Amino acid sequence: MYTPTLLYAEDDQETRENFAIILHEYFDTVYLAKNGKEALALYREKHPDILLLDIGMPLLNGLDLVESIRNNDQNTPVIMLSAYSDTEKLLSAIGLKVEAYLLKPIDMMLFKKTITKLIRQLQTNDTVILREDLSWNTKHLTLSYKDEQIKLTKKERHLLQLLNNRIEEYLSNDDLIINIWHEEIPDHSHNNKLIQLVYRLNKKIMQYLPSCPHLIENSYTLGYRITRR
Repeated sequence: MYTPTLLYAEDDQETRENFAIILHEYFDTVYLAKNGKEALALYREKHPDILLLDIGMPLLNGLDLVESIRNNDQNTPVIMLSAYSDTEKLLSAIGLKVEAYLLKPIDMMLFKKTITKLIRQLQTNDTVILREDLSWNTKHLTLSYKDEQIKLTKKERHLLQLLNNRIEEYLSNDDLIINIWHEEIPDHSHNNKLIQLVYRLNKKIMQYLPSCPHLIENSYTLGYRITRR
């Protein structure tokens, strides 16, 4: 069975390295970050299935990190860790759709219960039907028509992931460009790059569904979205 991946962000090196050993009992792949800025970069590059984030991190704290992620991704489960029971932070975490808010030192029974529940959910709810016979696997990041997997480039896969995280909602050109070309400094040429990326992907899908409207539709003022019609 598919094993989800996890991103763990913790600024204390000893804590990070010791807890990573425990995490590998549940996950084959664990990405480690020592601050919020590094965690955001890893999230954009690796697309982990679960985020385990300390609140009190340098450069970008855990709550601000989740807020940034939630601008384009409402679905990736987040577990927040904190050394303090802070009502204000807890309420903020709830508003950001955080799955759990765990206090340090971590209650390992509660942690195990939380992690195993999320893994089970991810392993059973990983397919989104976009059109008849066209499906997107949210864990493997694969697009398939019937039983045939459609070959995607890295950026096509990233685009579909972003749009599927907010299905039926428009994502602005700027949001898509910043996430897809995160390793570059955006300029005017990226608008054309985005147009061409969407065009190629829609054309690729039309080879399988020639009579259906484009999967990705555009609004001049709002951006792009996926529709299921």
